[in-house]
Amino acid sequence: MRHSSKILAVGLLAVSLAASACGTTTNDGKGNNKPNPNAEPIIIDTKGEAVTPAPDVKGATKGGTILWLEDGEFSHFDPNQMYSSDELAVGTHLMYRMLTTFVEDPGGGPLKLVGDLATNTGVQSEGGKKWTYTLRDGIKYEDGTPITSKDIKYGIARQFGAQGAQGMQYIPDALDPKREYKGPADGNLNVPGIATPDDKTIIFTFPEAHPEFPFIAAYPSTAPTPQGKDTKEKYEDTWVASGPYKRKEAKKDQYMILERNPHWDPKTDPARHQYVDQFKFDWTPNRQNQTNRIKASQGEDAFAVMSSQVNQADITTVANDPEMSKRVIDGPTPFVTYMYINTQRVPDVNVRRAMNFAMNRDAYVKALGGVKVAKPATTLLAPIVPGYQNYNAYDGGVSGDLAKAKQALNGKKVEKLSLCFGNTPTGTIAANTIKESLSREGLFDIVLNPIDTKTYSDTVGKKDTKCDLISNGWAQDFPDGAATLRVLFDGKQIRAEGNQTLSYLDVPEINDELAKLSLEADRKAAAPKYAALDQKLMKDYAPVVPLTYTQCYKLVGSKVGGAYLSPLYNQVNLTQVYVKA
Repeated sequence: MRHSSKILAVGLLAVSLAASACGTTTNDGKGNNKPNPNAEPIIIDTKGEAVTPAPDVKGATKGGTILWLEDGEFSHFDPNQMYSSDELAVGTHLMYRMLTTFVEDPGGGPLKLVGDLATNTGVQSEGGKKWTYTLRDGIKYEDGTPITSKDIKYGIARQFGAQGAQGMQYIPDALDPKREYKGPADGNLNVPGIATPDDKTIIFTFPEAHPEFPFIAAYPSTAPTPQGKDTKEKYEDTWVASGPYKRKEAKKDQYMILERNPHWDPKTDPARHQYVDQFKFDWTPNRQNQTNRIKASQGEDAFAVMSSQVNQADITTVANDPEMSKRVIDGPTPFVTYMYINTQRVPDVNVRRAMNFAMNRDAYVKALGGVKVAKPATTLLAPIVPGYQNYNAYDGGVSGDLAKAKQALNGKKVEKLSLCFGNTPTGTIAANTIKESLSREGLFDIVLNPIDTKTYSDTVGKKDTKCDLISNGWAQDFPDGAATLRVLFDGKQIRAEGNQTLSYLDVPEINDELAKLSLEADRKAAAPKYAALDQKLMKDYAPVVPLTYTQCYKLVGSKVGGAYLSPLYNQVNLTQVYVKA
């Protein structure tokens, strides 16, 4: 999944089958913040044994408002367009329900994949080519209308068209590899590979086996959309809730308020609660303001959570303050930040290698606030990805090696390169650090190109983008090397817009190897092969400059209970949050 461009420089599926490196930190309201490594394999509820309603949170009280602080409005609210980490955290925890969902343990136990709208995680047949889901009884939209299998099919149909261009493409690509179906805009609802024999049954039949499908089904691609209320591009503002909270009011770029969905039934939901009356989203405070407000924890800010990291200059102060440190949510995350190199516009691999040698990762980490929020990265895969192997194909030390960079260039002069980044204070700090790093001794001429966060993903995701260098990040969408390498470096997936392949690398040899690996039934055996491909990509093609492995370091207000770090999204998990009495 994408980093939010608003928190990019500090920070589908942020888990691994044995997610030993992915920690969470709980906040039980008593200051007992405890690092909890998720060292056990994911539990997959194939039999439908998940408890509903979700078990009560000890000490939780009902009522009040929780405040979410973010530096800019989400890019998308339409479930079929969601792909950034912050959008997914709020969308999957509050706004929408999917066929499956993850139950996260604040105590750091194993993640559980369970049926959400469906009774279980799916029944497979035909060697993993066919998956059948049965919907729960009593599931409804915010207006009380029953949710049916046809609504889920319609939502997936939208994923094929314009209203799904910026969202996850796993299901469309799996159902229709040639992408001949163009969505429901012309009234065609004959979605390839989907059958709905009745209102409670939906059957997926793929041309190839997809054993990972239950993981993909946990994302908003499978959120239901009522056809009669599809307002196309306006659905970003008129979306229909299936989760515990619905839209009450909003003012563009200022705020949004979610209130209780009266037709959400906790007896049907194994993951979510509805403790607070409202969630208010303030889209105006930058990282510094978020930090200042929650440090003070006065008025409504006592009930606030921050989406950004603690501000760079305040990390030491917070860490050394006994009271504030009790309100810290911290731990490792699955995100890696990269400077993508647009290989269409920078085709010389030696130029790309030179950038890798020259990058001063030490300065970059320090600019972000130090090792509490970031650690230097040299690989494509995050350390929690199955099969991960540590290596450094361009070892220039932590500060970079300009002599090696010059040797790679071999006297070649490079024209000005445009570095695109999300236009926030943190994004600007990060971009300036990259520029200073690569511009030393006149090595490269970097021109900064700040882009509004609302349009950032759309802009850099267009194949004809004018960005030479792109600041962005990624976390695996499901526990497999394919969820990083195939998404980011499979040239066959490059399309006119909505790309995640931001290096725009298109090498038949790599494409073929990724396709071959995706068909291996033994995913454990495939894992080290992805690690080997990680090294090949960097050594032979250098499509990115890996920058950091993101660490989480956030604060919550003094009146926030039940908050803990989501190992999925590098955000506070909102399913158990309550207002402390």
